[in-house]
Amino acid sequence: MLVDPAGRVLLIRCAVKRAAGEFVFWLTPGGEIEAGETPAEAAARELREELGLHVEVVGPVYTEATQFEHQGEMRDNLDFVFTARCAAEAPVLCGVTAEEIAIMKEIRWWAADDIQSAISRGERIFPVDLVGRLREFERGGLNLR
Repeated sequence: MLVDPAGRVLLIRCAVKRAAGEFVFWLTPGGEIEAGETPAEAAARELREELGLHVEVVGPVYTEATQFEHQGEMRDNLDFVFTARCAAEAPVLCGVTAEEIAIMKEIRWWAADDIQSAISRGERIFPVDLVGRLREFERGGLNLR
């Protein structure tokens, strides 16, 4: 979870082609852990690759087990969620692989209320408990330094 000085979280809008049509969703930056990497090293690398950022990551602040469809098959997934801070103007959507460049469409900073409103309108936002985690941050219970 990348957070700006106003307490907003950065999300990336992605559009993935599926047999039933395009699947559009917003998610926090991140990706797979490569061989020999720790989860923290992977989180820092993903921020460099996806957004051009060189920032300290803190955590993991929580983990989340999920399942999702990728390239036509269901995958079990365990996310290690870290936090980092940067200036609102610092991230630049870049991507590394051809697949990332093809699916990542835009970045936007979101407050918890904006995310809740978007979910109410039918937007898909991951992680699914992101609003609760941001509210926890607002109450001082989650370290997003």
